[in-house]
Amino acid sequence: MSQNLSKRTLITTLLISAVLAGCSSQPSKIAEQPLPAIEFAPEGADQLLERAKRSQFPESARLKIQASDQLVDSQMVRAQTILDSLNYEELPDTLKAEMAVTRARIAELTGQNWEIFFWLDRASVINSSNTRLLDKSHTLKAQAYNRYREYVAALDEWSMLSNISELDQHPKNRDAFWETLLNAPEERLITLGNQTSNEAMKGWLELALVYRPGKSLDQQLSDLSNWRTRWQNHPAITYLPKDISALQVVSTQKPDKITLLLPVSGPLASAGRAIRDGFLAAYYENLSDSEESTPEVTIVDTHGKNVVELANEAKTKGTELIIGPLDKINVSLLKENTPEGVTVLALNTLEDNGSHITQKDSFFEYGLSTEDEARTVARRGILDGHRRVLILRPESSWGDRATNSFVAEWTNLGGEVAGISEFNNTTEFSQLAGQALQVDESQKRAKELNRILRKKLGFEPRRRHDVDMIYMPSNPKEARQLKPALSYQFAGKLPVYATSSAYSGRVTPSRDQDLDSLRVPVMAWYLPDQKGSLESNIRATWSSSRGQYGSLYAMGADAFKLYPRLQQLASLPGSRLEGLTGLLSINSTHHVERELSWQVFRNGRLRPLPIPVQEKADVLAVKASQ
Repeated sequence: MSQNLSKRTLITTLLISAVLAGCSSQPSKIAEQPLPAIEFAPEGADQLLERAKRSQFPESARLKIQASDQLVDSQMVRAQTILDSLNYEELPDTLKAEMAVTRARIAELTGQNWEIFFWLDRASVINSSNTRLLDKSHTLKAQAYNRYREYVAALDEWSMLSNISELDQHPKNRDAFWETLLNAPEERLITLGNQTSNEAMKGWLELALVYRPGKSLDQQLSDLSNWRTRWQNHPAITYLPKDISALQVVSTQKPDKITLLLPVSGPLASAGRAIRDGFLAAYYENLSDSEESTPEVTIVDTHGKNVVELANEAKTKGTELIIGPLDKINVSLLKENTPEGVTVLALNTLEDNGSHITQKDSFFEYGLSTEDEARTVARRGILDGHRRVLILRPESSWGDRATNSFVAEWTNLGGEVAGISEFNNTTEFSQLAGQALQVDESQKRAKELNRILRKKLGFEPRRRHDVDMIYMPSNPKEARQLKPALSYQFAGKLPVYATSSAYSGRVTPSRDQDLDSLRVPVMAWYLPDQKGSLESNIRATWSSSRGQYGSLYAMGADAFKLYPRLQQLASLPGSRLEGLTGLLSINSTHHVERELSWQVFRNGRLRPLPIPVQEKADVLAVKASQ
């Protein structure tokens, strides 16, 4: 049999040789055509995982990390499960770095912002020679620092990218970089501009300096025109206003006469007078410091009068800008009936509840809204990684507003409300805290066990563990009772947040020690280390400005700062104004937005709130198990 096969093989070989020889003797050659390129599609996650099953460590680990990195955006839970199957400490340094970056990406998507630093501040990442991996790490950390308003640290991360020009290929990253530049200190931008040799970075830094707070609109527009001429092909050109020449016309239009519509008598008189005095303090300071002409100011009492008639009367007397009114009803009336040719800076905000009132380009809303602060607290709680909140709130209409706005924002961002407990003037706060934290239920169970077993068991009461945050909108008196009551009921380590109303506005460490660890958003007016000449003059002149009415004096002063820059802030996205009530900007609906400073009480004094370390316990899993 084997001989027959050998003969067949020999005959076949001879025939093929003859055919090939015959072909080679032909006078014409067939033109050689290049073979088509074979494109190999990148392996999918499932293919990588199949290969991992057939591979030895550490190749199997590398394939699993690569697969999980592909799955992060589309199947995050699966990606996390794959990484959980690996022991980080057993990996080689190169794979430790890859795994850390993928873990950090998952942390970003799940809102566990502190974990981004937990994973990326590791020797394996920091000492990596992989440029692609380092760029990912710097980008993730810069964006996380942005969310915590730590812009100097964010700028340091951006400046370590291997090629800043590549940001133009990723609009989301480019926007985050621009946010950093807009908020980083001016001196830091100047220093970096002097140090860098990267032309793209120089262009970014020069544009950011044009947008610094404090410049007049005409100066800013002139600088923008010069920048555009110098950097015609720079990617940052996308952040310039579309029609600079039209804005330059607007910049020359400044009001010669202003009318303040404020209640200086009646039930809102104290608030109206505080705003008036803050405005006038800023007015007279500007009068003595500035060479520019200052408008004539008229003050009209709105108490018991028709605000629309007052506005029309002011227009007939030459008013071009109205500041006020204060109460929401009058704001709504004036928004619906704004006199033609008059710009209005209302001193309250209207909630967006499907109102039929059309937004007008000449109408701006600026207020110290409880609802806005409550939403700020909700966003910070989610940013800090919390997911289930327990709310302790006053039984009042103000408590309704502070709670409803918080809950709407909190649940919209994916948070859950574990419970809401109300208090009033007669409430025993320790009992309230014990019931809300279900410590009393723990004590009841212990008593029942003692009865059944007929002997006294060693027992320590416990609080519920399905919450990771407490929100307590309150005044200073209430806050000073609630915070110690929570500690007494075994919740001393639970993060507690409040609106700024919990702070009295006075530095009293002996009284505010009970507020230690309480986290609050605070306007610049109340920060002890940020006292300018205007604020000092107001505090020296009006004693009522040294307490909680101080915020209204600050609002009046900021209204004066805002009025010449309304169109500037509205037309140039990224423009901001450093005010006493916060870092001010104007959004697309002409609402003045205030960015507050997050503080925490330490030894009875306000201190900047650092990036908090989150507890690893998963309260959602605890709730599910119950």
